[in-house]
Amino acid sequence: MNEALTLLQTFFREAWTALTGILLAFVLLAALAQVLRVSSGAAIGANLWVWEGVAGIAGVVLLGLFAFLGVPQIVKAALVSLPSGKGCGPIGELGTFSAGLIGGLAALRMLKTIFISTVSAAIGSGAGMSQALGETAEALFGMLLAALAVPMAARFLGVC
Repeated sequence: MNEALTLLQTFFREAWTALTGILLAFVLLAALAQVLRVSSGAAIGANLWVWEGVAGIAGVVLLGLFAFLGVPQIVKAALVSLPSGKGCGPIGELGTFSAGLIGGLAALRMLKTIFISTVSAAIGSGAGMSQALGETAEALFGMLLAALAVPMAARFLGVC
């Protein structure tokens, strides 16, 4: 079971690397689009465009920092805090396996929602960030529940 978890986590790390490369390219393109918006707004004297562009640049940079610095630390902290119940044998391993699998998927989901937020920030919409934070919390909560649900169900059913 541990070999399968290691293999899946390696696959998720490779997917993470690919998605972060794409995200970095989009963050740079979004920042460039906002810089062009600021410069065009300044050229025609539209102060509102300038401030919207500056806010867009700040939003894109903050999303990028959260994606590259915050998400890995959140996933590591959640994986470390998982209970490791060794008392049930394969049932405890199944709970740990499912939590690790959901943790890898949670990291990819967080990166996907940050990607969507970056694209929406680049076009001037702010709705994507709230969706990203909601999906992040949902993924982490699901990971912790999976780690607890399998051993608890096994004890309730009398397997352990």
